[in-house]
Amino acid sequence: MTLKEEKGKTIQFYKTKMVFKTTLEQTNNQYSIILMTHPPLIGPALHFHPHGPESFYVIEGSYTFILNGQIIDATQGDFISIPQHAPHRYVSGPKGGKVLVTTPASVETYFLHIAEKIQQQGDVSREYEFEFAKNHGQIFLDASEHWGHK
Repeated sequence: MTLKEEKGKTIQFYKTKMVFKTTLEQTNNQYSIILMTHPPLIGPALHFHPHGPESFYVIEGSYTFILNGQIIDATQGDFISIPQHAPHRYVSGPKGGKVLVTTPASVETYFLHIAEKIQQQGDVSREYEFEFAKNHGQIFLDASEHWGHK
């Protein structure tokens, strides 16, 4: 299978464009690969993944990652590997950025479901989102600065 850069199932997750390059269906429910394009200064709240590691390859822009309390500044060409169970978050730089992300099993389900709810309702409660995420491979440890919401 070959996909051009912007080809694949595409969703808007808050202000982030996500293009699914591989899906759980294609990988026997093992992982997903997602091309994410972030506007400036946005990212998820602190969280971890109980079902597997996550990795990021920075294609454009810059990102600040917090991994196990350590700050990591990443720019084009950098690769960041997040171990299973490791608390982490990231924020895109002042000009935004683009990353290729390999997510653990079932995180795709979380992204697709919450994006659909946002499209239908305009927003979802943090409580609903975090509970759904917990059941689909992403456990949030706090709620601050989550995808641009304070």
